[in-house]
Amino acid sequence: MIETQNNLIEFLEKAYQLTINALKEAQNGEFDKLNNTLENRKRAINIIDSLSQQLALHQKNPDHNKELAEQFNNQVNQVINKINSVDEIMMACLEHEKSKTQFEIAKTFKNKENFKGYNLNNTK
Repeated sequence: MIETQNNLIEFLEKAYQLTINALKEAQNGEFDKLNNTLENRKRAINIIDSLSQQLALHQKNPDHNKELAEQFNNQVNQVINKINSVDEIMMACLEHEKSKTQFEIAKTFKNKENFKGYNLNNTK
């Protein structure tokens, strides 16, 4: 069980580091790298989920020390909260990029429509 707990903490820290890297890539506009980083983070989260399920089954054992389990769960929750807070910042950054892109598309479309009015070769 100790090995599973250590693996869980290790993968949580890796997921946190991947989240920090993803935030930096989103802020720098490196969206190809961002996709790769998020795919790797997704894999880490799937492993975390599997380890968490294993621990949950072990913690239901009546011989298990409930106080130690609670301390460990609190530690896990702290890391998860850190990941969530960085996720919120990253989502805001991506929303900003989305708005910028929508504005640029609308501006390009409007300019195209305006340019049609000046095309004197097409007088149908």
